[in-house]
Amino acid sequence: MAESATAKKSRRRKKSRKRSNLNPWLIGGGIALLIALPIVINAVRSSSLPGVAVANLGNTHIATVDTPHAPYNSNPPTSGPHVGSLVSWRSYDYVVPDENLIHNLEDGGIVLWYKMGTPEENQVQISKLEAASRGYRRVVVTPREDLETDYAITAWQRIDKFNADEFSEERVQAFLRAFEGIDRH
Repeated sequence: MAESATAKKSRRRKKSRKRSNLNPWLIGGGIALLIALPIVINAVRSSSLPGVAVANLGNTHIATVDTPHAPYNSNPPTSGPHVGSLVSWRSYDYVVPDENLIHNLEDGGIVLWYKMGTPEENQVQISKLEAASRGYRRVVVTPREDLETDYAITAWQRIDKFNADEFSEERVQAFLRAFEGIDRH
């Protein structure tokens, strides 16, 4: 028995409707994949980097180091309000204000912090950190009075803290390789 033209037309419409009902799901799934894939890739990549990620506090410039601002979200800080000029890329045996150093981080620098000690202890720490960072040019070595560990390394939105028994030149160099020179402007 031959199928009527109306029946054929009705069957084609049902098939077409089934296909068109799938299209929004396919398009939506494709869009979700395009959004999720970079997030997942970034999370996996970030988890394999040295140190710990720290939330971004922005890069607002303030007039002076004494200008009041919201507190930083890490010790030492990894982003946030800062003055608009760099400190020299070198080692210091005195505390440099956070508001100065953060601009160095924003410009792709790394700050190697050591716990403030006596002048003699500070010189030993400076020598140790300079040896570990030899060959890198955007590095500041400086003491910190309220450092909770013996050492900390900071880059923009990244921090690694450790004590003297965990120190190794390779640990410092891995951090430098991962973050030195990445400008955040």
